[in-house]
Amino acid sequence: MNEARDKVRLTNFGDNLRKIREKLNLSQDEVVANCDVTKGNLSNIENGKKDFHFTTLLEIAKGLGVEAKDLLNF
Repeated sequence: MNEARDKVRLTNFGDNLRKIREKLNLSQDEVVANCDVTKGNLSNIENGKKDFHFTTLLEIAKGLGVEAKDLLNF
């Protein structure tokens, strides 16, 4: 495992997630109300501080109302 590489990837993913959420004019509270992810976890993911499971990616996509692949396009 390459921690420096992984940190860059998590940061880039989080930035993309935040941009999509803001483009959709959704707050973190609105996203987590529509999926099974806590606000704390969503915040940590957006800030690149937390790695996550594939199922979490699917839940976040559901909360945003987008396809999971859209979150990976950064």
